[in-house]
Amino acid sequence: MQKKSFVVFVLLALLSLLISCDMSMDSSVLSRSMSASTAETSRKVEKSGAPASFTATVNVYQQLGSVVTEHKGNSNHYKTVEETLQSFAYGPYGGTITSDWPLLDGKNVIMNNVTNYNLDPASGAISGSNHSVIQVVDDAMQVVAVLQANGTIDGSLLGAQIAMNWTLKEVMGKKVNARGKVGGLFTWAVFNYETMSLEYILPNGTFTLTGTYN
Repeated sequence: MQKKSFVVFVLLALLSLLISCDMSMDSSVLSRSMSASTAETSRKVEKSGAPASFTATVNVYQQLGSVVTEHKGNSNHYKTVEETLQSFAYGPYGGTITSDWPLLDGKNVIMNNVTNYNLDPASGAISGSNHSVIQVVDDAMQVVAVLQANGTIDGSLLGAQIAMNWTLKEVMGKKVNARGKVGGLFTWAVFNYETMSLEYILPNGTFTLTGTYN
Protein backbone atom coordinates (compact mmCIF):
# COMPACT_ATOMS: atom_id res chain seq x y z
CA MET A 1 0.00 0.00 0.00
CA GLN A 2 2.87 2.33 0.91
CA LYS A 3 4.53 1.42 -2.41
CA LYS A 4 1.41 2.35 -4.35
CA SER A 5 1.14 5.66 -2.50
CA PHE A 6 4.78 6.43 -3.22
CA VAL A 7 4.37 5.62 -6.96
CA VAL A 8 1.28 7.85 -7.17
CA PHE A 9 3.15 10.66 -5.41
CA VAL A 10 6.11 10.37 -7.83
CA LEU A 11 3.80 10.37 -10.87
CA LEU A 12 1.98 13.45 -9.60
CA ALA A 13 5.29 15.23 -8.99
CA LEU A 14 6.54 14.41 -12.50
CA LEU A 15 3.26 15.58 -14.05
CA SER A 16 3.45 18.83 -12.11
CA LEU A 17 7.04 19.39 -13.25
CA LEU A 18 6.13 18.76 -16.91
CA ILE A 19 3.20 21.19 -16.75
CA SER A 20 5.41 23.81 -15.12
CA CYS A 21 8.09 23.43 -17.80
CA ASP A 22 5.50 23.62 -20.58
CA MET A 23 3.96 26.79 -19.17
CA SER A 24 7.41 28.32 -18.76
CA MET A 25 8.23 27.51 -22.38
CA ASP A 26 4.89 28.94 -23.56
CA SER A 27 5.57 32.16 -21.63
CA SER A 28 9.07 32.41 -23.09
CA VAL A 29 7.83 31.78 -26.62
CA LEU A 30 5.02 34.34 -26.15
CA SER A 31 7.48 36.92 -24.83
CA ARG A 32 9.81 36.39 -27.79
CA SER A 33 6.86 36.58 -30.21
CA MET A 34 5.66 39.85 -28.66
CA SER A 35 9.16 41.34 -28.82
CA ALA A 36 9.50 40.37 -32.47
CA SER A 37 6.07 41.83 -33.25
CA THR A 38 6.94 45.12 -31.49
CA ALA A 39 10.26 45.37 -33.34
CA GLU A 40 8.52 44.69 -36.66
CA THR A 41 5.90 47.38 -35.94
CA SER A 42 8.66 49.86 -35.02
CA ARG A 43 10.49 49.10 -38.27
CA LYS A 44 7.28 49.65 -40.26
CA VAL A 45 6.65 53.03 -38.57
CA GLU A 46 10.24 54.15 -39.26
CA LYS A 47 9.99 52.96 -42.86
CA SER A 48 6.63 54.68 -43.47
CA GLY A 49 8.01 58.13 -42.55
CA ALA A 50 4.66 59.47 -41.37
CA PRO A 51 4.29 63.24 -42.09
CA ALA A 52 4.94 65.68 -39.25
CA SER A 53 2.60 68.63 -38.69
CA PHE A 54 3.87 72.17 -38.14
CA THR A 55 2.83 75.81 -37.78
CA ALA A 56 4.76 78.93 -38.82
CA THR A 57 3.95 82.61 -38.28
CA VAL A 58 5.54 85.67 -39.87
CA ASN A 59 4.77 89.35 -40.43
CA VAL A 60 5.48 90.63 -43.94
CA TYR A 61 5.26 94.09 -45.46
CA GLN A 62 5.30 95.50 -48.96
CA GLN A 63 8.70 96.47 -50.33
CA LEU A 64 8.38 100.13 -51.31
CA GLY A 65 8.44 100.71 -55.05
CA SER A 66 8.00 97.03 -55.88
CA VAL A 67 4.43 97.20 -57.22
CA VAL A 68 3.55 97.22 -60.92
CA THR A 69 -0.22 97.29 -61.58
CA GLU A 70 -2.14 96.97 -64.83
CA HIS A 71 -5.63 98.33 -65.44
CA LYS A 72 -7.66 95.46 -66.93
CA GLY A 73 -10.42 97.14 -68.92
CA ASN A 74 -12.99 98.48 -66.50
CA SER A 75 -12.83 100.98 -63.65
CA ASN A 76 -12.63 98.35 -60.89
CA HIS A 77 -10.55 95.56 -62.43
CA TYR A 78 -6.77 95.48 -61.89
CA LYS A 79 -3.87 93.07 -61.96
CA THR A 80 -0.75 93.47 -59.86
CA VAL A 81 1.82 91.78 -62.08
CA GLU A 82 4.70 92.45 -59.72
CA GLU A 83 4.84 92.92 -55.96
CA THR A 84 7.41 91.94 -53.34
CA LEU A 85 6.65 91.37 -49.67
CA GLN A 86 9.41 90.73 -47.13
CA SER A 87 9.87 90.03 -43.43
CA PHE A 88 13.25 91.66 -42.67
CA ALA A 89 12.76 93.76 -39.52
CA TYR A 90 11.82 97.35 -40.38
CA GLY A 91 10.61 99.47 -37.47
CA PRO A 92 7.45 97.84 -36.10
CA TYR A 93 7.12 95.66 -39.19
CA GLY A 94 8.55 92.29 -40.16
CA GLY A 95 10.56 89.81 -38.12
CA THR A 96 11.82 86.27 -38.60
CA ILE A 97 9.56 83.23 -38.91
CA THR A 98 8.45 81.57 -35.68
CA SER A 99 7.92 77.84 -36.27
CA ASP A 100 8.22 74.38 -34.76
CA TRP A 101 9.75 73.22 -38.07
CA PRO A 102 13.51 73.92 -37.82
CA LEU A 103 13.77 74.42 -41.60
CA LEU A 104 11.66 77.60 -41.28
CA ASP A 105 12.25 78.80 -37.74
CA GLY A 106 14.35 81.96 -37.48
CA LYS A 107 14.43 82.48 -41.27
CA ASN A 108 13.14 85.41 -43.34
CA VAL A 109 10.63 85.57 -46.17
CA ILE A 110 10.74 87.16 -49.62
CA MET A 111 7.33 86.79 -51.25
CA ASN A 112 6.56 87.66 -54.88
CA ASN A 113 2.87 88.18 -55.70
CA VAL A 114 0.66 88.34 -58.74
CA THR A 115 -2.85 89.48 -57.76
CA ASN A 116 -5.86 89.67 -60.08
CA TYR A 117 -8.52 91.71 -58.27
CA ASN A 118 -11.46 94.09 -58.26
CA LEU A 119 -11.20 97.23 -56.14
CA ASP A 120 -14.11 99.54 -55.36
CA PRO A 121 -12.53 103.00 -54.99
CA ALA A 122 -15.51 104.32 -53.00
CA SER A 123 -15.71 101.62 -50.30
CA GLY A 124 -12.19 100.20 -50.52
CA ALA A 125 -13.63 96.70 -50.99
CA ILE A 126 -11.19 94.31 -52.66
CA SER A 127 -11.52 90.71 -53.89
CA GLY A 128 -9.77 88.43 -56.33
CA SER A 129 -7.12 85.75 -56.71
CA ASN A 130 -3.57 85.72 -55.40
CA HIS A 131 -0.56 83.73 -56.61
CA SER A 132 2.71 83.74 -54.66
CA VAL A 133 6.23 82.38 -54.83
CA ILE A 134 7.60 82.36 -51.28
CA GLN A 135 11.36 82.18 -50.79
CA VAL A 136 12.66 81.30 -47.32
CA VAL A 137 16.16 82.69 -46.75
CA ASP A 138 18.72 82.30 -43.96
CA ASP A 139 20.97 84.92 -42.33
CA ALA A 140 23.44 84.64 -45.22
CA MET A 141 20.60 85.36 -47.70
CA GLN A 142 20.83 81.82 -49.04
CA VAL A 143 17.51 80.39 -50.23
CA VAL A 144 16.74 77.32 -48.11
CA ALA A 145 13.22 76.62 -49.44
CA VAL A 146 10.80 77.77 -52.14
CA LEU A 147 7.02 77.47 -51.73
CA GLN A 148 4.34 78.10 -54.32
CA ALA A 149 0.92 79.28 -53.10
CA ASN A 150 -2.39 79.99 -54.85
CA GLY A 151 -5.68 81.22 -53.46
CA THR A 152 -8.00 84.14 -52.87
CA ILE A 153 -8.04 87.61 -51.35
CA ASP A 154 -11.25 89.08 -49.96
CA GLY A 155 -12.08 92.08 -47.78
CA SER A 156 -11.11 95.73 -48.01
CA LEU A 157 -8.08 98.00 -47.88
CA LEU A 158 -8.66 98.11 -44.10
CA GLY A 159 -8.00 94.39 -43.99
CA ALA A 160 -8.31 91.63 -46.59
CA GLN A 161 -8.24 87.95 -45.76
CA ILE A 162 -5.74 85.97 -47.83
CA ALA A 163 -6.33 82.20 -48.02
CA MET A 164 -4.05 79.99 -50.12
CA ASN A 165 -2.94 76.40 -50.55
CA TRP A 166 0.83 75.88 -50.85
CA THR A 167 3.29 73.19 -51.89
CA LEU A 168 7.03 73.00 -51.34
CA LYS A 169 8.85 73.22 -54.67
CA GLU A 170 12.50 73.25 -53.60
CA VAL A 171 14.60 72.58 -50.51
CA MET A 172 18.30 73.18 -50.86
CA GLY A 173 20.31 70.03 -50.16
CA LYS A 174 17.33 67.93 -49.01
CA LYS A 175 14.48 65.85 -50.39
CA VAL A 176 11.35 66.98 -48.56
CA ASN A 177 7.66 66.69 -49.36
CA ALA A 178 5.51 69.40 -47.77
CA ARG A 179 2.14 71.05 -48.36
CA GLY A 180 -0.57 72.91 -46.50
CA LYS A 181 -2.41 76.21 -46.15
CA VAL A 182 -1.43 79.82 -45.57
CA GLY A 183 -3.75 82.55 -44.35
CA GLY A 184 -3.70 85.98 -42.81
CA LEU A 185 -5.04 89.51 -42.84
CA PHE A 186 -3.27 92.06 -45.05
CA THR A 187 -3.85 95.78 -44.47
CA TRP A 188 -3.19 98.79 -46.69
CA ALA A 189 -4.88 101.56 -44.70
CA VAL A 190 -6.49 102.65 -41.43
CA PHE A 191 -9.56 104.83 -41.05
CA ASN A 192 -8.91 108.37 -39.83
CA TYR A 193 -12.02 109.52 -37.95
CA GLU A 194 -10.85 113.14 -37.89
CA THR A 195 -10.79 113.40 -41.67
CA MET A 196 -13.36 110.58 -42.12
CA SER A 197 -11.19 109.02 -44.79
CA LEU A 198 -8.70 106.23 -45.39
CA GLU A 199 -5.15 106.93 -44.29
CA TYR A 200 -2.57 104.78 -46.03
CA ILE A 201 0.15 102.96 -44.08
CA LEU A 202 2.96 100.63 -45.08
CA PRO A 203 0.96 97.63 -46.37
CA ASN A 204 1.57 94.63 -44.12
CA GLY A 205 0.05 91.46 -42.73
CA THR A 206 0.71 88.53 -40.44
CA PHE A 207 0.49 85.14 -42.14
CA THR A 208 0.18 81.71 -40.56
CA LEU A 209 1.50 78.72 -42.48
CA THR A 210 0.23 75.26 -41.51
CA GLY A 211 0.87 71.89 -43.07
CA THR A 212 2.85 68.66 -42.99
CA TYR A 213 6.30 67.57 -44.14
CA ASN A 214 8.23 64.32 -44.48
